[in-house]
Order: sequence, then C-alpha cells, then structure tokens
Amino acid sequence: MKKILSFAVAAAALTTSAVAAQNMENPLFLPSGGEVYSKTSFGLMLKITDSTDSQVLRDHDGATEFPIWRPVQELGLGITDRWAVNGVVGYTYDVDIDRKGFHLGRLGTTYRIFDDMHSFIWDVYGDLHMGGIEKMKGSLGPSPVDPSKYVFNYDNYSNGRWGMHVGTKFGKTWERLTTSAFVEVLRTWGNHNNEIDVSALGLPGIPDKMSVDIKSTWEVNAGANIFYQMTDRWSGGLTFNYKYHATNGLEGIHTDISAAPAPVQAGLKHMLDEYKDMEDHFNEYALMLTLAYQFRDGMQVAWYIEDTLDTAARLSANTTDLKVETGFRLNLKF
Repeated sequence: MKKILSFAVAAAALTTSAVAAQNMENPLFLPSGGEVYSKTSFGLMLKITDSTDSQVLRDHDGATEFPIWRPVQELGLGITDRWAVNGVVGYTYDVDIDRKGFHLGRLGTTYRIFDDMHSFIWDVYGDLHMGGIEKMKGSLGPSPVDPSKYVFNYDNYSNGRWGMHVGTKFGKTWERLTTSAFVEVLRTWGNHNNEIDVSALGLPGIPDKMSVDIKSTWEVNAGANIFYQMTDRWSGGLTFNYKYHATNGLEGIHTDISAAPAPVQAGLKHMLDEYKDMEDHFNEYALMLTLAYQFRDGMQVAWYIEDTLDTAARLSANTTDLKVETGFRLNLKF
C-alpha cells in the first residue's frame, strides 16, 4: 500500500511538473520540435505624466493620458526540442496625445543548453531589434509655455534604429513552482531614419521636414519571475523587469540645408548642437501579475496587470507619476 501511495504521489508530481513546463505562461516555456505557438495580447494603459522639464515646457506635466491601446502579437516555432525561432510586434496608440506606432519589434532564435525540466535550465538567445522598420517621427518648435525655448515632441514610438538583443535566461522548476531570471543587452546602430517637422520654426530656405544623424546606443534589460502551477488548469505568475532606455543624441543634420541663408544655417546648427545629448534617458521598474486558465490542450487565456515606476532625465517625454496597464492574452499551440 505504501509503495502504491508513493508511486501515485511521484506520478502526480511528475505530471504537474510536465504541465508547468508546457504552460505557455511559464517563463521557461519553449516549444517542442515542430510545434507552433501564438500569443495575442490586448492591453489598455493609463498614464499620469511626471513634472520633468520636457513635460513642463510642453504644458503637459501632471496630465492624464487615457485610453492607451497596446496590442501585441507573438509567434514561435520549435525547430527541435532545444531550438526555437520567434517574432513579436507591439503597437501603441495614445489617444490623448495622438502618438502612435510600433513600440516593439523583435525577430530571433533561442537555444536551450540544458533542457531537463527537473534540473537547471539555461537558454541563450539573440533577437534582431526592428526599430528601423518605421521612421522615428517628431517635431521641434517653440514651447507653448516659454516661446524663447524649444521643445521636441515624439509623434510615434519607434527610435528608427536597427539593433541586436543578446541575452540569456535561466531557471528551475520544482513540481508546481518555477523561478527564472534573464538579462540582455541591446545595441542599436545610429542612422538617419527619422523625420522631424521643423515647420513651426519658420526658417527661410529650410524644408518643413528634416532628417538628422542619430547616434548609436547601448541598453540593458533584466528581470526575474516566480510562476506557480496551482492545478492542471490554473496558474499564475509574478514578474519584475528592469529596463534602461539610453539617451538619444544628434550627431549632425543629414538633410541638405545649403539653400538656406548662412545665418539661418549657423543658427540651426547651433540649436541642434544642444541636442547632441537629448537628456531623455529613463529607467523603468515594472511589476506584473498574471493569472491564466487552460481551457483545453493548446488553448489558454491569461489576464495580466502591470504597474511601472520610472525615473528619467530632465528632457524625457516618457517618465510618469503613474503607469498601469491591464489586459488579456490568448495563447494557442498547434
């Protein structure tokens, strides 16, 4: 009888571990060879802006931005049980400030160095950062608060740069509980894939829209996760993520401005020199809670809520006093 009971307990533990490992909300999930998965998220965000110099100059400090719609689509394919490829795109539309565009675009591959679900799991991965698909768009003009000063407004969420993520993820599953952590570095390469509206400056001989040379950057992301498989159908997780967004900077004017009068050229170059360091870097500290239900094999729905704290340089247009997003995610596996 004791042997039968012990076997039953061991079998239940193994089953629960297997379910947890194949759960698409598990941070260590990796599709098996030939398996295709899809994750479709639709989020709604609320922001209350901070009082940085940038927000004060645009007369937008302490303003509420709502609704902010944030759909995300991820697709992946298992090449083998250890090797997978995946891609993800995310779009943001901030209704209040009419700022919209792709905030996320990655295409990459993951290789699992260790794949025993009862042992230490270690993945390495590399992703193409696809910020260069869309131009970075913005406008430069006098501040509505102090016309003697200029303010830069972003019109979309792309930085206009291509880049590469290189990272590693590791963790372990104990029956129902999974813990994991990751760290990655992003290198972006500077270019002139941008469009800046300068029509408000009213400069003779200068086109309404210009392109500038943007510098290359280094960024870093890291995070940790606790995931728990409550039953065969219910699971939940708690995730902490840190993101460092590097400051942008101008290295020069790419557009030909030789038709403008010499004093205008000199004045414009002097003004843009002030943006060699745009002082817009910011740090994000995000805490996310998820709760998922498995409807059937290959179909799962998850609810999530994320609260983000941030700190930023004085000219950042992204820092907030409050930033909360909630939404649902449909996970499918074929």
